Amino acid sequence: MKKTFKLAILPLLSFFLLSCSNSGAEENSSKDNNPIQPSNNDNGGDNNQQNNDGGNQNQNTDNNENDPPEVETKLNPMDEPYIARQYYLNHIGDIYSAWKDYRGKGTTIAVIDAGFNPNHEDFFYKDGTSKVSELSASFTTSGNTTTTSVGKDKVVNMGESHGTFCAGVAAAAVNGKGVTGIAPEATLMLLKTDLKPKSIAKAFKYAADNHATVVTISIGSYYNYDGDLVNDGSDLGTIFDEPVKYCYDRNIPVISAAGNGGGSVETANEYTFPGCVDYVIGAGGLAANSSTTIWEGSSYNSSPTYQFVDVFAPVDMMFGCCHYDNKIYDGGWNGTSFASPIVAGLAALYFEKNPNSTAAQFETALYNSCHKLAAQNGIAANQLGYGRVDAGKLLGLTSSGIVTAKFKASWSSCFAYVWNSVSGSQLKAWPGTGLTNNNGEFSLEIDISKYDSVIFTQTNSGPQTPDLLVTSFINGDVYDLTSPISEQGMSFKVGVYR
Repeated sequence: MKKTFKLAILPLLSFFLLSCSNSGAEENSSKDNNPIQPSNNDNGGDNNQQNNDGGNQNQNTDNNENDPPEVETKLNPMDEPYIARQYYLNHIGDIYSAWKDYRGKGTTIAVIDAGFNPNHEDFFYKDGTSKVSELSASFTTSGNTTTTSVGKDKVVNMGESHGTFCAGVAAAAVNGKGVTGIAPEATLMLLKTDLKPKSIAKAFKYAADNHATVVTISIGSYYNYDGDLVNDGSDLGTIFDEPVKYCYDRNIPVISAAGNGGGSVETANEYTFPGCVDYVIGAGGLAANSSTTIWEGSSYNSSPTYQFVDVFAPVDMMFGCCHYDNKIYDGGWNGTSFASPIVAGLAALYFEKNPNSTAAQFETALYNSCHKLAAQNGIAANQLGYGRVDAGKLLGLTSSGIVTAKFKASWSSCFAYVWNSVSGSQLKAWPGTGLTNNNGEFSLEIDISKYDSVIFTQTNSGPQTPDLLVTSFINGDVYDLTSPISEQGMSFKVGVYR
């Protein structure tokens, strides 16, 4: 979208950061103050530009000969071993119904980051076919030259799990190994950079020239950066403006993490690049187990003048793909880094359904399908962009009628609170009325056309389940609430796919 401030007046940024943090991975601190070291690579030449013929001609409906062959995945996403720890699937609308017809087949998600493990077990389908494109590439800059090296083997950085985690959130395969991505049949184009602005700019254009469907980036910068820009008079606005518009003009949306400024932002100066650039969809973060509460670390639109965060998605206590300390999967990750691949995965589902749509049409559909967020923690509602993403509404999957929310728990009593996150209308005032215990199971009928959210509690003292979307119960699954509701203790399945 067009942002509402002028980039020309912004100061240069002082450092790049990985927009995430992880309790177990020290390299992913939310603000890394270590300077970026210069590279000694030579120039690899520019790619040829594509014509802009209108429509999304970069859709991967006919796979490039270098891409993995399309694989018809018959497995059930809900049978993935660790899906019970992917709580965030409960907070992005009716993703379960979406997976019946759309899993990103024929689309390509370009992930720009600091490195990957392209051989992670969740980047292969059940038959052993890789979902990572042979057009994956690395980009390094020395002075005014940027080198492009093409090939899956060029993107490896085994000391860095951030890129692998983001790629897994977007498109981990349904293969019975671990987790599922938002678009589990999308091809992954992994683009490794040395974190320098010119390398990232080159990666944007490379993704567009090689028929990516959508680009997601979860690395960014705050103010006073000079780095490799100091000698040529450019700034981050001029560096990123052109390649982002290059993607947009070819109908390839660019999604960026909004940054982890959070409550530390006392002025409007800590917006991030490239999230604040025109035509970038900036993705902020929701707190763990919530469809309505902003994660305390998430950047937001800190003044009416500086509007760069457009949508929100879950980012707190995330579980997914990694490769450090001999770990293949890990939990406890947080940061707006993970909102961006969620939105990119939704874009892949959207373009699978609407292969001739433009970037502008996707953007409009995304914003119109979001749930508005209420004012909170001193943040006004108009500072929270278009609100929280909704997979079902984005894809035009409308649900109506009565939904029975069913779960089992070792509780002697249970109360329910049901409301509409947009209008604020309530079915039951907190703590609600008691539900009947039927042999260890509780149930509640909810009119989905009137109410979209529900919380259950054992006592009157407060909620003991996440604020679940009513659509999570559409297909009749029974939640198991016998374990604590936390990233480490979840044992219930989130929704169901049939």
